Amino acid sequence: MKITDLQVQQLAGPELPRVMRPAWAPGSEWRRWGGTIVKIFTDEGIVGLGSPGYGISPLIESWIKPQLIGQDPFALERHARIFRNAGAGWGVEIALWDIIGKACGQPVYKLWGGYRDRVPAYASCIEVGTPQQRSEDMLRLKSDGWRAAKLRIHEWTIQADIAQIEAVRRSVGPGWTLLVDANQAQLPGTLQPEPGPIWSYERALSTARELERLGVYWLEEPLDRYDFENLTRLAAAVDILIAGGENNCGLHEYRWLIERGCYDVLQPEAMVGETMSQIRKACALAEMHRKLCAPHHGGGGLGFVAHLHLCASLPNCPFVEVFHDLPGFSSEIFQWYLAEPIRLDPTDGCMPLPQKPGLGVELDEDKVRRFAVAR
Repeated sequence: MKITDLQVQQLAGPELPRVMRPAWAPGSEWRRWGGTIVKIFTDEGIVGLGSPGYGISPLIESWIKPQLIGQDPFALERHARIFRNAGAGWGVEIALWDIIGKACGQPVYKLWGGYRDRVPAYASCIEVGTPQQRSEDMLRLKSDGWRAAKLRIHEWTIQADIAQIEAVRRSVGPGWTLLVDANQAQLPGTLQPEPGPIWSYERALSTARELERLGVYWLEEPLDRYDFENLTRLAAAVDILIAGGENNCGLHEYRWLIERGCYDVLQPEAMVGETMSQIRKACALAEMHRKLCAPHHGGGGLGFVAHLHLCASLPNCPFVEVFHDLPGFSSEIFQWYLAEPIRLDPTDGCMPLPQKPGLGVELDEDKVRRFAVAR
């Protein structure tokens, strides 16, 4: 089998029910949720689907495509050089895995070891909310069958951050899983129209201890992504799990994070940091160091589905992340261009894995045509 063509498409996406203001980019607004799609064609008629990244790098057309045309889609270790040379378009490789699964007649997660066929999911909030509003929101999630949720804390004071978590814990009770994200590892690379709080080690330590008291499962991105020394100090000083790694790039950085003990939970992202094949190596290294691995969400749509397959293959993965912050953003909006979005099973709070070959999902071609951005 040989690769014959590669096509990418940027999607504008539908308007959101209301404007969303992501906590990690103060001053920014989301009015739509778009997407990116890559299709890879073969001489045997199999077409692989994937998402090349959060945007479409010009290097996909100028470098990655010419390097892949005529090549065997199964030769992923040989292709790793192509993506590393580009330093972009990592998610293109997802489409190669879709081809491999379809050629073998198996879902991708089974090719990766098939540890389980459903993964506990957490609803990942996007905005910082008031204590009252977030208490109501979490009760709604609980009634809808979610067993876990991640809250954002990005206030200027510890007191304001903790007030939100205290109110939520009182509302949902002690048995419901809460995760907290401080989003302190976004720079460089995230556009932030307005300044936001930047945590010191002391603030991270004090916050972690308060969250421990409230029974929070993990604290995510409490410090700069390259503050290895203080991340290691923090992880050693507290009992709460420290999570991060979604913005780190390359196997060497994942190795640093794991071997230095920066995080208890590694969160690699195959749209940002490496191809999926290489991300799997980082997850295995985390397991060998007795650390958890909870990959980042993959940007929705095909990227999310690929990361769900990854989570299902890992024995050290506690959750899959799903953007779901009602009323402005639902898990279905997160997957809006798929013909059949993957839905939470409220009986156990899990996301079931598609059982068709490859990624096991198809595009809603009418929506893709409607929201395609002219190039």
